[in-house]
Amino acid sequence: MHRSPRPARLRPRTLPAALLAATVICGTVVAATGCAPSPLNQARLELDGDLELTVEIAETPEQQRTGLSGRASVEPGTGMLFPFDSAGPQRVWMAGMSFPIDIAWIRDGRVLATATLPVCTTPDPDDCPRWESPGDVDALLETTAGALDAIEPGALVRTTD
Repeated sequence: MHRSPRPARLRPRTLPAALLAATVICGTVVAATGCAPSPLNQARLELDGDLELTVEIAETPEQQRTGLSGRASVEPGTGMLFPFDSAGPQRVWMAGMSFPIDIAWIRDGRVLATATLPVCTTPDPDDCPRWESPGDVDALLETTAGALDAIEPGALVRTTD
């Protein structure tokens, strides 16, 4: 899953072509190029005491843009947490994803809403739908599709480490 790009984007001409190419290749074709993504910190999350997950924490803008895209799958009991600097509206999309996921929109340690996002199969990633947060959120959780089926709005989200 990618976070939707911000409206203001760097124009390719502002970066040397070789640097831009290396950024694109290393960001999406890790196995073929040998580029290693920076490791993500991990944490254990508990949702309403019913569900525990080991999550990677996407802290940087690049980690948040990449999210789980480019992976073949996500293991049950795992996921990715996207903490945001401040609460506000957020948008996500499924370009580059090869499997559906569940997401939880989070504000002040509570789930606002959950959704299952299907894979986007359009040839042009720009045609993939975007999902808007149901209000201002300060975090987003992504995990395997179906994992959040029993999680209701208002569920407490906390780290257990």
